[in-house]
Amino acid sequence: MPEEQIYQPKMSVNLAAVQENYDELCRHAPKQEICPVVKSNAYGLGAKEVTESLIKCGCRNFYVSTAQEGIHLRKHFPDIQINVLNGPHKSNLILFKKNALTPVINSMEQLRLWEKICSSSQTGCILNLETGFNRLGIKESEWPHFTKEKLKEYKVSLIMSHLSCASDVPEMADCKDEQRRKTVQEQNKKQFDTYQRALKHFGLPGSLALDAHLANTEQAPISQIRSGAALYGINVFPKVLNLSPVMTIEAPLLQIETIKKGDNVGYGATFQAEKDTKVAVLGIGYSHGIPRSLSNNGKVWFQDGDEFYSAPIIGRISMGLLNCDVTKVPQSALKKSKASLVNRRYTINDFCVDADRLDSEIMCCFNSMDLVYTNRLQREREKKISNITNIKKSCCQR
Repeated sequence: MPEEQIYQPKMSVNLAAVQENYDELCRHAPKQEICPVVKSNAYGLGAKEVTESLIKCGCRNFYVSTAQEGIHLRKHFPDIQINVLNGPHKSNLILFKKNALTPVINSMEQLRLWEKICSSSQTGCILNLETGFNRLGIKESEWPHFTKEKLKEYKVSLIMSHLSCASDVPEMADCKDEQRRKTVQEQNKKQFDTYQRALKHFGLPGSLALDAHLANTEQAPISQIRSGAALYGINVFPKVLNLSPVMTIEAPLLQIETIKKGDNVGYGATFQAEKDTKVAVLGIGYSHGIPRSLSNNGKVWFQDGDEFYSAPIIGRISMGLLNCDVTKVPQSALKKSKASLVNRRYTINDFCVDADRLDSEIMCCFNSMDLVYTNRLQREREKKISNITNIKKSCCQR
């Protein structure tokens, strides 16, 4: 098969890998319901396509952020449960009823809105409880309002919460900051304790995010696990989960030139060649979501068969271009006329460590690329060849 030529940046999403990751989560939590979070267009990967692939795995319960995201899914999938994390607003209340969207009630104000339509709505609702995050949620002082009669009237099916420090747990193993370690441990215990009081008070099943399940040393009962990042190959717990890489980002090679010792590259002349250097220009930049923090710091990859060759990014990344040093890259790889920035060898986790940026933040910023979906089954052990050894604290904080 001839080598594919590309003329602009391309992001490939392997839906079979998304399904593999779902299966991996099910193996780790066989007694819990795994509910995919497909908010923000499934972290930029395509909510419709990702949802469709997970429905084939048996998923019927999904989370989005807004009513508009829920409406988009409902147009394609009439029979799934769609939970809206941000809850209802007076301007969109009727949309919840019209599109059978399940609201997450985050405040007493939202509860009063829900009261107006709950008796005639096709769906029930979910209560989000404030347990110490101080972001969204019904406060513990307001819990007495929810008697058994009221819970039945409001059609409450589930309580949920969110932990602020669960994803910091892996970092604590090597953390030398005793105060930081103490803060994380105390915060997690405080929130788990409040969550367990909520289970007892409401008498309903509870939902937490995947990181809380993996950090659950308190053995708090969790009936439902919400997961977004892990399904898309972001692995905050690499020593626990065996996740498949989901995405590949490729860019066209536009030009190769040899610059002389002492020549500068890019805006601001931040790179100066210490010797004659072969420089390649790729047609991708920050307008496509590539963070400028990779300037003079990141790397791109050229491939020849199963061999990968790294090339350091040199100079500042500009809007639609970046330069890399390909002096050590063999001609057989360069003649493919493309390079990858994310691949099975150098996953989104590795990319974000080098960028010193949050992985899901970067994924939501990728844009202006050709988006291609595949269903290629992973070759045995292929998913474990990422060279990541440790995820920086700043890149795994959610």
